[in-house]
Amino acid sequence: MRNTAQVIVPRCWLIFPHHSTSTIYKMIESTVHPWQEVTPLPQLNGSVDPILATVDALRTAWEDFIAHVSAEEFAEARQRSLRRHAIETGIIERLYDVDWGVTEALVAEGLTREVAEREGGIDEDALETITAQFDALSFLADAEQRGQPLTPFFIRQLHQLITTTQSTYDATDALGQAVDAPLHRGQWKTQPNHVRRPDGTLLEYTPPEHVQSEIDRLTELFEASSDAHPIVRAAWLHHRFICIHPFKDGNGRVARALVLLVLLAANYSPLVVDRTRRDEYLRTLDAANDGDLLPLIRLFAQLEIVALRSELEVPAPSPRVGQTAVDVAESVVERLRGVKLGTDEARAAAVASVAESVRARVESELSEQAARLKGAFLQLDPKANAWTASAKPPDKRAKYWRIQLIDAARAVSFFTNLNDGTWWVQLSVSALGVELRYVVATQKVGHGETGVVAVTVFAESVVPRAPEADWEPPAALIRPTSADSVTLTEKDSVDDRWAEICEVIERTLAAAVAEFGKLLA
Repeated sequence: MRNTAQVIVPRCWLIFPHHSTSTIYKMIESTVHPWQEVTPLPQLNGSVDPILATVDALRTAWEDFIAHVSAEEFAEARQRSLRRHAIETGIIERLYDVDWGVTEALVAEGLTREVAEREGGIDEDALETITAQFDALSFLADAEQRGQPLTPFFIRQLHQLITTTQSTYDATDALGQAVDAPLHRGQWKTQPNHVRRPDGTLLEYTPPEHVQSEIDRLTELFEASSDAHPIVRAAWLHHRFICIHPFKDGNGRVARALVLLVLLAANYSPLVVDRTRRDEYLRTLDAANDGDLLPLIRLFAQLEIVALRSELEVPAPSPRVGQTAVDVAESVVERLRGVKLGTDEARAAAVASVAESVRARVESELSEQAARLKGAFLQLDPKANAWTASAKPPDKRAKYWRIQLIDAARAVSFFTNLNDGTWWVQLSVSALGVELRYVVATQKVGHGETGVVAVTVFAESVVPRAPEADWEPPAALIRPTSADSVTLTEKDSVDDRWAEICEVIERTLAAAVAEFGKLLA
């Protein structure tokens, strides 16, 4: 802080020539968020208890599910999760960009150039960096299996592996000019590395001379927090590590990897902070800088729900050379048989009751929205209209929207079970010859009866065609992200989760109506 102040003071004197030296220093101090020593995990209010309870209920369903799959199938599911993390952690840091289609292929099939080229290609350096990050995560997962504790040495090992392909990093010299500075992998920083916050204040990280002692204290306090919920411990560890910022570069990637170490050790799934949640993630970190850890805990809980949900799927193996169609069919049957045998009628009935409760409340909500939207668009088109429709199993209409619902599930990373249909509500708006279809559906998650459902949304537009024109499929108006779904288990109370569902509906319906409005212009 002193060095920073000495640089700033002369400018302050030029800008405020009539202020005293003491006044100028006070003004400087007000623009600096000074570094602080690591403190124990604070006492939290109970506002995160409901979402943590949902995480744990989902983990129970996840544990029941993986008990019916082979070790090889579970290992492949876990590899997919680690590959996704390896890709997204670098995108979060703006190290590279990877097309979404390429990302999905690499996650599903492996980090190879052949897979990437088939979907459009990837930069060679980016693929090498991603592969190094994946290898580091695999090392971490193996270390956790061996009972690896969190130690300063392990943190340095992890940094060295994550940055294997990186010899320099972007830095700013004393004159404020951008330079490529050498990165010493696995070594603590030797120069300060502060950052400017969105509000313009300077956030100080731990000075180099205190890094070792602060890392020592961090690992000690982490061990002392073993009674706390793993999501809470992970959020605290992540933020406090970021506050130390012990390396010249790569701190964010190491911090997110440490979250995985905490979760894997407690038998949770490795969460992924993906590109669609980047801004939210940075906001929650900044809130934690101001002393409020709860937003980061909630975000990690939401992402853990996505992670557990995504692993409620038995990966489909690719055909091996020489396999016939019958061989593949038998492999598929064997792969799914154990899960299908795990069907639980009581669980199915319980989760169906939850899904129906969601459908009924969504229908009431969208009926009110339809009336208001009709009134708004009547000012533009006297023939404008808005209406709702809905269905639930065993109604045959419950199996409508199959393609759209599969796409919606893929967009938020889960396998949807559409065998019995879904509980859906449709809100339609027509104006100036264009129709908006907005659908909220509660879908079963995973193979068999997992006891888990997800509330998802999609929106599309339909433009009437001329009598002799070719038919065109509806056009998607929004692309949901992992924030645009709510997961419930058979044990959940819809009352407790209704605010989350409403928030998703409000946000996505507003986005859909905005896109619909562009078609009317």
